[in-house]
Amino acid sequence: MAGADHYGEGDAGGEKSAFRWIDLARYAVAAVVLVLIVAVIVNAIKLVLRPESLSLSIIGGTVFVRRFQPPPPPATLLFDFNLRAHNPSGRAHMYFLGITAYLFDINTSAAAADPGPDSFIYFPLVDMPLLPLKFMDNFAEANATRDVMTASFFDELYGGSSSASVRGVTVRLDGVLVTEVAVKNKTRTATYFCGPVLVVRGDPGDAAFQDTPDAPCTDQEQRGQLGS
Repeated sequence: MAGADHYGEGDAGGEKSAFRWIDLARYAVAAVVLVLIVAVIVNAIKLVLRPESLSLSIIGGTVFVRRFQPPPPPATLLFDFNLRAHNPSGRAHMYFLGITAYLFDINTSAAAADPGPDSFIYFPLVDMPLLPLKFMDNFAEANATRDVMTASFFDELYGGSSSASVRGVTVRLDGVLVTEVAVKNKTRTATYFCGPVLVVRGDPGDAAFQDTPDAPCTDQEQRGQLGS
């Protein structure tokens, strides 16, 4: 009987040990599940709040230039183009604010930290607020006299032929890009490079410019990632 009692005690101890292992296994599974849930939440937040970029293009790849008629003193040019933006995000509102457009000829780099002195003209654009998955056209216009742009380009476009042009131009767009979602906003400085663009004396309604391809704009941040 004593041996039987001893055997029974050992059997009970084994059952307790088995239960402890089961409890440990449950805790381990629960910990793994918790880690997976946290990882999914973190990745979901990163997905929602990841830096977004607008899709931008210059319609027809053309910046049109016209002389004021009759020309007021001093001689003045009117620049205009259509900048089209698309918000590719399905949940974020996006705002491109404080935009400045800089125009560079084909022989001049558009990548300077201070782009103003290297561009042959620059001017502000109106802000662009975009709802998710929406498009917006920004009809940019600017007046320019000889003293606010590079003189040689002004002389060519103002005093040249009726079809005077500058080819291979890069349009640089600097501004602040705000991405707004339900839980958080993200703000960053954004620079886009658009081109090649034709700057030409002409009218947007001219048939010759109706079917010209758009000039896409590349986000400097994305361009840096592609180059790395």
